[in-house]
Amino acid sequence: HICNRDLENDIAVQAVPGGTGFNSALGDGIDVLLGGGRKQFLPSTTLKGGRSDNRDLVAELKALGYNYAASKDELAAADSSKRLIGLFNDSHLSYDLDRANGKAPTEPSLTEMTTKAIDVLSKKDKGFFLMVEGGRIDHALHDTNAKRALQDTVAFDNAIKAAIDKMKSLDPDLKNTLIVVTADHDHTMTFNGYSAKGNNILDLVKEGPEKSIKRDINGNAITTLAFGNGPNRKDTRTDLTSDQVTADDYLQETGVKLGSETHGGGDVMLFASGPNAELFKGTIDNTAVFAKVKSALGL
Repeated sequence: HICNRDLENDIAVQAVPGGTGFNSALGDGIDVLLGGGRKQFLPSTTLKGGRSDNRDLVAELKALGYNYAASKDELAAADSSKRLIGLFNDSHLSYDLDRANGKAPTEPSLTEMTTKAIDVLSKKDKGFFLMVEGGRIDHALHDTNAKRALQDTVAFDNAIKAAIDKMKSLDPDLKNTLIVVTADHDHTMTFNGYSAKGNNILDLVKEGPEKSIKRDINGNAITTLAFGNGPNRKDTRTDLTSDQVTADDYLQETGVKLGSETHGGGDVMLFASGPNAELFKGTIDNTAVFAKVKSALGL
């Protein structure tokens, strides 16, 4: 409910019931909000780069009875009978690869946030709506960093599985639970060559039973993954090794040089389980998904 997504401070105040800028369409307020963005909720006197109006939105929410979690341990310990806000990074949450490697030890995983959100929301008598986003998949793809993009995609898949398992423990046959999974766009990442079955997707193209390295016209190895466009195209290619291309920070090669890799024009997947899941079959316009969710829920 904002004209520009970069107006992050204005978006944050919309979540504080009764406060200046509160979005009245939220009724008595949201029940769960988990992620990064701590700078948008704390004053600059408390956090460098924080709010210039010096409003402490965390304090305001706590005064309204919200639990506040700033770490994975605090999230796990939070009383599930109360509304909950969790802010685990000053800016974006860390990539799951970095979190798993111990570089962000206090941040919860997407799965941990998802299951905690369901714990809180399932206490409501009239059901609930929960949206979970694997938002950093997009960021890694714009950086042409396939390893972090794929790891965050696995983390998203794990969160989906956890949500399904959690809801089946509450609603065994999902008779009253609709789960929809989709994306808003694709990217320009693509596959090269005919890699042998079982070859690491992040590795060089290795073909045939002997897994011989596929080389270009200049005799240089090529990666299995590449991007149609992006910022790091080299004028002269050099040979590559498996150690180089499977490293955490390796940026895949790109075709057309741009300041940033862009979104692509391909179709994305759309999955649904539960009541009226059949509404989501076939090829449909992305803007129709919202209307189909409303229709499925009888809203």
